[in-house]
Order: sequence, then structure tokens, then C-alpha cells
Amino acid sequence: MQEFPTEALLALYSVPGIGPARMRKLISYFGCPQKVLDASARSLTLVEGIELKTAQKIKAGINDKFVQDQLKFLDEEHVQILTFWDKAYPDRLKRIYDPPAFLFVKGDVKLLDTQAIGIVGSRIPTSYGRTITEQLSLDLALNNLTIISGFARGVDTIAHSAALKSGGKTIAVLGNGLDIVYPSENRKFLKAFEKQGLFVTEYPFGTKPEAGNFPKRNRIISGLSLGVLVTEAGAKSGALLTAMYAIDQNREVFSVPGPVTSGKSTGTNNLIKQGAKLVQGINDITSELLGQLSLNLGQPTRPEPKLNEKEKVLYNLLSNDALHIDQLAIKAGISTTEALTTLLTLELSGAVRQMAGKMFTKL
Repeated sequence: MQEFPTEALLALYSVPGIGPARMRKLISYFGCPQKVLDASARSLTLVEGIELKTAQKIKAGINDKFVQDQLKFLDEEHVQILTFWDKAYPDRLKRIYDPPAFLFVKGDVKLLDTQAIGIVGSRIPTSYGRTITEQLSLDLALNNLTIISGFARGVDTIAHSAALKSGGKTIAVLGNGLDIVYPSENRKFLKAFEKQGLFVTEYPFGTKPEAGNFPKRNRIISGLSLGVLVTEAGAKSGALLTAMYAIDQNREVFSVPGPVTSGKSTGTNNLIKQGAKLVQGINDITSELLGQLSLNLGQPTRPEPKLNEKEKVLYNLLSNDALHIDQLAIKAGISTTEALTTLLTLELSGAVRQMAGKMFTKL
């Protein structure tokens, strides 16, 4: 395995029409990016898939401004580039169809070699989808599985947040450059990602989060994962594309069933019809992985929250089924105002979750 000079790699990438597949073929043939750039047009056409027109573009010159701008960003933002030929490039990703020729990575690069589960779903989940995503993500993270998702609104963000909250690890695969935080409200997770996470993208600095980038990004989410879990998705959800990539890559596909009356569960229910593993709890996932991959997973053990006596009373009244604030106040023998104040404190500490209509559940 060989690590190439970054400048030559970016120079080759700056040539129009040189995507991951052509880049891999050219570098594999010539041995390194600089030799590709130095080769004659005739020599370049000896490589499968490289026509004379493409060879002429390579010889016409590189975009030097692009290269220098990228090098500047890499230095200022403390970002690394991993190429397909580097030792640190993840083996799981290398074996998929059309793996990225290189990745921009920021954070704990060692997470690329950890046992990981991709979690994807609706960008506008229901309260059911939010709850089940958070519970499963938390339990998986507590079992030392790295949570991989796409940093998008909805299920992606919930999955990342639960992993970070548990003290676990998470990888965000982006559909834009690392200099752009999208969606902007997820900027609040950047500090936690410095210690517990990793940002990954195949897109250079300056690439905006355009719609066409995300479907391609999904193959990396599944490619880095042992399996993909879809927690809630409609019939046309982009999360289903990630599941399809997982199938093509011979990964496990897990799906959470939902109400047949909910359009947001049509996609997940259909995946189960098509053979995805039905998931009602973490054991449905770990048992599948234990049987096939001999992972050393234990039962999830959530840390017990540190509570005062008043908080313990309300906390012990809660379960996974949502209860209204008035019911909780009556059962606890306190006023609604006092119950609400206490529950909000518990919510801030990550012990409970508030649903719509002042309904509360235990986390």
C-alpha cells in the first residue's frame, strides 16, 4: 500500500471528467498520480475507459487554483485525505462497487475500522420514529457499535445525537464539502464530534449540499457499515436507496415495522416484506451480527441517571409509553407546575424525552 503526495492527487482530480472509477484505473495502471500527469496522451489511452478526449483533457493542464485552495483548506481545517491505496482506507469500503478514490476525513480516523451500523430514515420523522431511533441508536452505541449516518435532519441527526449522548462513537458521511455545515442547526454537534466522531466526504471543499450529491453519498454509509437499519421511511424515502446499496454490497438490512396507517412506515414495512430483518429491539440486530460475524456484543446497559428524590418519583413512573403531564402529576401527588419543572430538568439531563402535547417518555 502506498500514500501519494496530496498535491498530485488533487491535480489529477481537478481534471474535468476524472471521477472515482477513472482515477482508480489510471493510478492503478501508472502507479501514482504524478506519473499519470506526466504520461503522454497515447499512453493514457491504453488504460481501460480512457478515450483520447479524456487523455487530452489531462494533458491540457490542471486547475492550479483548485489545488492550492484545497491544500490551504486541508491545512487550516486539520483535514486528512485518505486514498484508495492508503493503509488507513477502510477495507469494507474498498470492497464495494465504485468505492471513492479518496476521502476527506476530519476527526478520529480510527473509527473507520470499528464495527459500525448505518442508521437512516425520514427527514421528518413522527414521534414514534424519533423515539425508536433514539432508543436503538443509544443501545447500539452502548454496545460499542459505531453509529454511521448522513448528518441530515430527522433520523440522521437523532442517531448521531443519541450516540454522542451515550458517550459512544459516530461517523457522519456528508453530501458536501467539510467547510460547510449542513443543516446549519447541526453546528451544535461539532464540538462533540471532535472527541467522539468523524466527518467523511468524497466531495472537496467548497462543494455545496446539492440534491444530486446525497444518493451517491448513501453508498458510503452502507459501505462502511456491517448492516443498515432503517427506522422510519415513507414509500419514496431516500433512506431506501441506502438499503438498496446495502443489499448490493452484501450487507445486513434491518427495518423497524410501523403502523400500517402511517405513510411514514410504508417504506420500512415494504423492506420487511422484501426480506429485511424485522427489528423490535436491539437483540434483533445483535443476534444477526453475532451469528454471522462473531462479534463480542453484550446486552445494552444504560447508565443510571443521578436523580434527587423528587426526580426519582417521576422518573420511575415513566416507561417507553408516553404519559401526559397531568397523569404524571396525579400519580406523583404533586402539582402540574411542579411536575413540569422537574420533568424539564430530567429532559435537559437526557433522562426523559418530551413528546408533542406535553407527553413524556423515559429514555
